[in-house]
Amino acid sequence: MSVNIAIVDDEEMIQWTLKESMESEGYNVKTFENGRNFLSFFKEHGADIVFLDVRLPDSNGLDLLPEINRIDPETIVVVMTAHGDVETAVSAMKLGAYDYLAKPYNIEEVNLLIKKIIQTNLVKSQLQHYQERLESHFSQILGENYSIKILREHIAMAAKTDHTTVLIRGESGTGKELVARQIHFQSGRADKPFIDVNAAAVSGTLLESELFGHEKGAFTDAQKQKKGLFELANGGTLFLDEIGDLDASLQVKLLRVLQERKFRRVGGTSDIHVDVRIISATNANLEQKMQEGSLRKDLFYRLNVFTINLPPLRERRDDVVLLAKSFLNEYRKEFSKEHITGFSEDALKLMQAYDYPGNVRELRNIIERAVLLETTNLIRPASLPDELKNNMNSVEFKNIKTADSETVNTKNDIGVKENNNSNDLLSPFGDDKPWHKPGFNFKDYIDSVEKHVVEEVLKETGGKKTKAAEILGLTRFALRHQLKKHGMVVD
Repeated sequence: MSVNIAIVDDEEMIQWTLKESMESEGYNVKTFENGRNFLSFFKEHGADIVFLDVRLPDSNGLDLLPEINRIDPETIVVVMTAHGDVETAVSAMKLGAYDYLAKPYNIEEVNLLIKKIIQTNLVKSQLQHYQERLESHFSQILGENYSIKILREHIAMAAKTDHTTVLIRGESGTGKELVARQIHFQSGRADKPFIDVNAAAVSGTLLESELFGHEKGAFTDAQKQKKGLFELANGGTLFLDEIGDLDASLQVKLLRVLQERKFRRVGGTSDIHVDVRIISATNANLEQKMQEGSLRKDLFYRLNVFTINLPPLRERRDDVVLLAKSFLNEYRKEFSKEHITGFSEDALKLMQAYDYPGNVRELRNIIERAVLLETTNLIRPASLPDELKNNMNSVEFKNIKTADSETVNTKNDIGVKENNNSNDLLSPFGDDKPWHKPGFNFKDYIDSVEKHVVEEVLKETGGKKTKAAEILGLTRFALRHQLKKHGMVVD
C-alpha cells in the first residue's frame, strides 16, 4: 500500500532521521523546512499523513492546521511539540490533529503510530465501502402498492428514534431482514454495527453463548472469554429473527436486557451495560404462542412497541412485474447475460397469476433460475418453473406456449369444459350469478371455490394427495399450499 508522508520541521537531523526510518518501511516521504513550501506542495500533490512541527521559521504549526483541513479533510496530521508542552498538544487536538508526538521521541514509537493510522483508516475505508454496498443493496423497498407505501412510511417513523424496539411481522420471504436493515441505516445508528441472528437456527445453550458471551471456564469448551453479539452490537442494532422460537430460559435474559440494558455473560458475575437497539421479527402467531405458554407475555409486550406488518406478495400482485424487472436487471449483469432485455407477454401473465407462497424470496429465486436457463433475449414460459405453469386457473392462459411448439395444458382449469363450448366458457353460472347477491366478495368467493374443488377431488381420490395433485394439475408442493391456505389437514 503506497502511503505518502510529509515531514514539516526546520531541524535537518529530525528530517533526516524520520525520512530514513519511514522510507525503510516502504513509505513515500517528502521533507519541508517551512510552512510556505509545504503548503505550496500540499495544494498541488496532497499527502496521506503530515508530521507537523509547531515551531517553524515562517509560521506556527497550529495556524497551518485549519488550512490543511480545508484543503483535504482526509489528511491525517500529527503535531510534533516540545517535551511537556501539554497545552499546545491539547490545542492541536481541538483544531483537528489526529495525535501528537513530544520531542524527543523514539523512532519505534513513530513507526507504531503510522501503522496505527494506516490500520484505522483501512478499517474505516472498508467499513464505509461495506456500508455503501449495504445501503445500495437495501436502499429501496420496491413497490407501488398502497401497502408498500405505508410500509416505507412506517420504516421512516421507526428510524427517527434509534431506541424504540421494533417487531416486524410477516410470512417467510416477505423481506423482514430487509426492513430491519432499512430502519438501521436510516437511523442515528447507521455508522455502528448491524448484527443479525436467527433464534431458530441455533440451539438454546449455544444461542445463549452467542447472544451474551461467556467467561473462560463457564462450560467444558469455554477455553477463553468470548464477547456475545450484544456486546459486539453495542451502539448499533441487533436483529433477532424468528423470535417466536426463542428458548424459554433465554426469554428471561432478553427481557432483562430490554428493561435494564444490561446482562451477564454465561458464567459471569458482573453486569455489562450496552446501548443496543433490538429489532425482532417473526412469521409465527405470537398471540397463539402466548396462549400456549411458550412465549412470555411480558416479553411480547416489550418487543411489540412498534409493529410493522409486511404484506405477502399475493396481496400486492401489481408489484410483481416491478420486482421481477429489478431482479432481472440484477441477475443478467451477474451472469453476464446482458442480451436478456425483458419478459415475454405470456411469461408476465404466468408470473402475475401465481400466489407465491415463498413471497418475494421465491420470486427472486424464480428470476435467477430463469436468467440461467434462458437462451433468447426474453424470459419465456419455458424458463419458468412448473409451479407457475400448473397454476393457470383462468381461460386467458389456455394458449400460452412454454416453448416454440409446446402449449400449456389447461384442461383442468376451473370452469373450462372438455368440449370447449364457448358459451359455457363465457357464462358458466347461467342466471345464478353470485355477484348479484348481497355481500358478494370476489376474493372470498374464489377462495371458497378453490377449497370446494380441492375437497371434492380429495374425496374422489380417497384422500390420496399425490393423485389429487395430478388431477388438479398441481405439484404436491402447490397442493400443500392450497391445503394450508384453506385450513385443511396438511401431513
